[in-house]
Amino acid sequence: MEQQVSEGAYRSLQDELPHAATRGELFLQYQPIVDVSEKIIGMEALMRWNSAEYGQISPAQFIPLAEQSGAILYMGDWALDESCQQLQRWSRIPIATDWTLSVNVSAHQFNNGHFVDYVVHAVQRYGIASGRLILEITENVFLDSTADRQQDGFRRIREAGVGIAIDDFGTGFSSICYLRNLSVSRIKIAGTFIDNVVENKKDQDIVVAIVMLAHALGLDVVAEGVETAEQLQFLKGVGCSAFQGFLFGRPSDVSEFL
Repeated sequence: MEQQVSEGAYRSLQDELPHAATRGELFLQYQPIVDVSEKIIGMEALMRWNSAEYGQISPAQFIPLAEQSGAILYMGDWALDESCQQLQRWSRIPIATDWTLSVNVSAHQFNNGHFVDYVVHAVQRYGIASGRLILEITENVFLDSTADRQQDGFRRIREAGVGIAIDDFGTGFSSICYLRNLSVSRIKIAGTFIDNVVENKKDQDIVVAIVMLAHALGLDVVAEGVETAEQLQFLKGVGCSAFQGFLFGRPSDVSEFL
């Protein structure tokens, strides 16, 4: 069970973060992404921390702390490397050969000078087939870097065969300019728009608009936070083609889905 750490323990946690990967305390859980037939087409890798001192820490606590301290850089490298190894293993399992794997990337990571090189080298080192690794970034990435640097980084990542998804689309710095100018391949509709989509007309209109925008730009679209059959029915009806949420599985060990 995840532990909620008191504010007084934050400094100790911050000291422990740099050692979490080398001590084997970090691990990944996986949540499925399914198509309209509810067949698994991919997974999202989610970082977890089982601290030797505090037990399993909520990501809501340790991820912001890692970003503030800079530890997210090497924790992110660890997650990317683990994800590429997982994709390599899946390539030998018939049911999972074509699954994609999405990895969350913070603005701090993406705008770090070594990140793009690390992604390209990891894909090459593990022989990851084109389109199977997807980097999920939030819209605040576009507030923290220059357009020229972004375009070059996105170009190199896409040339390496790596997809780019905009996570929680519509909740941050939403602009169709970066969808037009940058090599984005997927939009993920934020779960906040899905929670009440069955009964809330405004949420329905927003979801329809995002789906139409994605289709017009030739992008994949995934609805996050799908928890009920009624939500799924609505989303299928408006043309959404992929879904993620507790209705299809909670984050778990990958063996649960093989």
